[in-house]
This record gives sequence, C-alpha cells and structure tokens, in this order.
Amino acid sequence: MSTQMTKEFDVVTVGRAVVDLYPGEDARAPKSVESYRQYLGGSPTNVAVAAARAGLRAAVVTRTGDDLFHDFVVDQLERFGVDTRWVRSVSGSRTTLAVCDLEEPSVPGLDFFRHAQPPEDALEGEGLIAAASVARVLWLTASGFATPRSARAHDAVLGVPERLVLDLDYRRDFWRDKRDLHERLRSVLPHVDTVIGNVEEAEIALGVPGSPRELALGLLRTGPRLAIVKLGAEGALAATVDGVTEQAAYPAEVVNGLGAGDAFGGYIVKGMIAGWSLADMLRHAAAAGSIVASRRGCSVAMPTAAEVAELVADADRQGCGQGGDVHCS
Repeated sequence: MSTQMTKEFDVVTVGRAVVDLYPGEDARAPKSVESYRQYLGGSPTNVAVAAARAGLRAAVVTRTGDDLFHDFVVDQLERFGVDTRWVRSVSGSRTTLAVCDLEEPSVPGLDFFRHAQPPEDALEGEGLIAAASVARVLWLTASGFATPRSARAHDAVLGVPERLVLDLDYRRDFWRDKRDLHERLRSVLPHVDTVIGNVEEAEIALGVPGSPRELALGLLRTGPRLAIVKLGAEGALAATVDGVTEQAAYPAEVVNGLGAGDAFGGYIVKGMIAGWSLADMLRHAAAAGSIVASRRGCSVAMPTAAEVAELVADADRQGCGQGGDVHCS
C-alpha cells in the first residue's frame, strides 16, 4: 500500500476560521437588519467542512482568538466531522468576524472585522509541516501569505506535500493592494500542484487580463499541473498539459453567493482522492457549488455526497445541457 493511501487524513486545510454574521431571515442589507445569525466560516475552514460532508477525512489547521467564539468554532467543526487537533486559541487576539450583506445575493458583500494581530498569524511552519506529513492533500490559501509572520509559516511547507493546492482567495481587506498579492504569488505558484481561483484572482496572479481559457493556461505555465478558473454562474474551466476542460454551471436560484466556491473546492479534493477524471471532478464540484448557492450560510450549507450525486444524476438523465455538459479541447 502506498504512503499516500495510508496517511491519516485525505485533506488538511490551513488558514482562517471566522464567525460569519448573516442577516436575519427576512433581511438582506445591513441597514434593515434587526438580528444576525452566526455561522462557522472562513474559506479554508469551509473547504474542510465541504470535504468532510463529502465523506473525506478532513482536518483544519487554524487559530482563534482567546474569546467566547473559540468554543463555538471547535463545536461547529466537530459537528461537521472535521478534526480539531490543530485548532488552538491565541492569547491576546480575537476571532475574526465577517458581516455578510445579501442585498444582492449573487454578488454579496463581506466585511471583515479583524484584530490587529489576527489569530492565524500565530501559525508556525513546523506545525504546518507536521500536518502536511499526515495528509494526502494540503490546502493553502493566498491569504495565508498576507502578513510576514504567516507567510514564513506557509513558506516552510511549500514543496513538502506531493499534492499541494493553492486557493488564490483574494480578500482586499488583507492586502495593501493587488500588486502585493501578485508579487507574492510569483514565488509561490511554482511550488504548488493545483491552483484554483476566479477570473479576478487569476488576473491578479498573472498581472494581465485575459479570457478564462487564457488565464487557465497562463496559470498552468507558472508551474502547477492543474489550473482551475471558477466562473460563477458560467461554470468553470480547467487546464492541464492535456488541454482545457470546460464545465457549465448547474441551474440554481441564488440565495447566497458566498461559500459556493468553497464547496467547489471541497469536491475538487474529493475527486483527487477518489481518482475521478477531470471532467467528473468538475461536474461534481459545480454541482456542489450550485447547491450551496441556493442555501443560506456557508459551512451549514455544504452538501452531502449523496446530494451532489443526485443532482449530477438528475442532470444527466434530463440531458439539459446546463448542468453536465463538458467540452474538452
């Protein structure tokens, strides 16, 4: 049996865990909100939840503040089946809050309220290397390179795991400007196996605009073996040395555009672990994203493997041309 097969976790994600604050059931814009509901959030944390809901052995390496939200984060992760051994609180810091604006559900707003020294800055390179050693896939985000201390920890693990996924995960609140992120990514991309991002993120990474196809091929030339560009309601596109694969989006009545990309990422990992073809990987990832877009919340909205399989099968039976067509070139 290979070393990869005997590792304790299918995927370990690294990065922020936040508390998402969503408007109450009848409200969308902050100006009309009378109450908020809190959910577990943070992109890499959501990906771990998505992977666990998909049936994978998932863990997250993260930090919280030394505050009332620490227990909430741990309890929620355990509820979703994510291992919490690497979730610790940081004295003197505070858990990040993210306030969501759903006035336009397809393009929701998100404002972060972060401590001057966010808890994930306390991550250490040795800890990331240890986590990578027991994971078949390690998932990092570009946001992890936004501060010098966190970047040092992330740099330490580059090139260590065989399967290293980088989510471009651009958050304007975390960077001085887009040029900073571009410069940082130039040194990171040659060390990753897979890179995933939306059109804006891909353009930042490459420093030039382009069509989705041009961006995917451009990312591929920076070093990864697989480059995926997420297109929202238009689906997704992936490039390898064998060509470009396109996946249409599955129809969905959008309730919340947040979290769909994290569900997509969780099922990309599912496909890697299961040995699916790239086309099947994209089909299931797109289906997972559409399910989450139709629900409120991120972590709580992540679908089960059965839900995703049912949506894919229904689209195949209908031959609708919107949810399962894959075009290769």
